[in-house]
Amino acid sequence: MDNLSLTVEPRSKVGKSAARRLRREGKVPGVVYGIKDPTPVTINPSDLEKIFTTGAGTNVILQLDVVGEEKSDRPVLVKDLQRDAMSDQIMHADFLEIHMDRKIQVSIPFNFEGESAGVKLGGVFSVLLRELDVECLPNAIPEGIPVDVTALEVGDVIHVRDIVIPADVDLASPPDDPVVTVIMPVEEEVPEEAEDEEALAAEEEGATPEGAAEGGDAEASSGDAGKKEE
Repeated sequence: MDNLSLTVEPRSKVGKSAARRLRREGKVPGVVYGIKDPTPVTINPSDLEKIFTTGAGTNVILQLDVVGEEKSDRPVLVKDLQRDAMSDQIMHADFLEIHMDRKIQVSIPFNFEGESAGVKLGGVFSVLLRELDVECLPNAIPEGIPVDVTALEVGDVIHVRDIVIPADVDLASPPDDPVVTVIMPVEEEVPEEAEDEEALAAEEEGATPEGAAEGGDAEASSGDAGKKEE
């Protein structure tokens, strides 16, 4: 996985009011932690967004250049990214500084490949786990974990233990965790009481109300009597 660079500025003011002030200026607050003491930083959100548009995902290793530091270019991962629920704009970013020669634990997304046999028969593809936890060296982080689902029949389940991972990657997720399955859609049964009520309602709609029938007979009799008198 290629390393990308990101330049940030140190910031001395922290807290909610300082963070709001930064956002009004079009910047984003962040923090770098892991090896050294936590370092509050200021980020240009457009620079960070450009990294995610490369397709590298959130597990990309960044060479973080903190302005003013003598020895910069810290290798970091984006550990947490907060976005606004309405605008999707970045609100805050946490960077984890790492050692390039030490294994780290990361979550890798699954890439489901193919159309399962069960889906072709009318089954529903149900994803139970979307990411796999693994441990590896930073330069060995895979971008995704491929999972071939073409042979998956209705009722079959693929577990973590069934997933093939690279040789230089260690599994960190529980092996018995289910990843994906195919189930048949369940038709909702109408309760008998509801069926009886629907049938009764249909009968009542089709029947002539008793009062209306009697009124009709009375009107008919009155009409006949009038004709006789004429």
